[in-house]
Amino acid sequence: MANSSIGPGFLTQTSFYTEQLLTSFGFVILVSILLDFGAQINIWRAITLSGMRAQEIANLLLPGLGYLLSLSIVVGGFAFNIGNIAGCGLALNLLTGISFAKGAILSGVIAIVIFWVDEIGKMLDRLTKILGMQQTLRYLMQCNIVLYQNKFHYWPLSP
Repeated sequence: MANSSIGPGFLTQTSFYTEQLLTSFGFVILVSILLDFGAQINIWRAITLSGMRAQEIANLLLPGLGYLLSLSIVVGGFAFNIGNIAGCGLALNLLTGISFAKGAILSGVIAIVIFWVDEIGKMLDRLTKILGMQQTLRYLMQCNIVLYQNKFHYWPLSP
């Protein structure tokens, strides 16, 4: 989850607002992380201790709410996956020059093959873990380089 948050859009917006708001923005990020952590812990504790699914708990709270919860998850999943396929199509367009539509179709076919063949999925799971750790290390190294170049010596990895 953490690696999905360090894409170009996140980094661009964070750097822009950090430059403008400085420590005030850092405090807002810290508070949002703490609120997110507290909310997730409480939700998962309620689901785990009840022994029921989240939609069943929602239906007990308000009849029909569980169906709305399930529908919103399905619609959100479709929206994000469509966005992912479109992003792959754009990336293939930039990398190879093929049309956006052909890139999206090729990405969709590759995704179907990945999910269809079990051995590929297991191999990609291991590869994703390795690439995720590598991305996190690169991100920390980049932060250290930027902070060192700007003479900020409060970062733990700075000399």
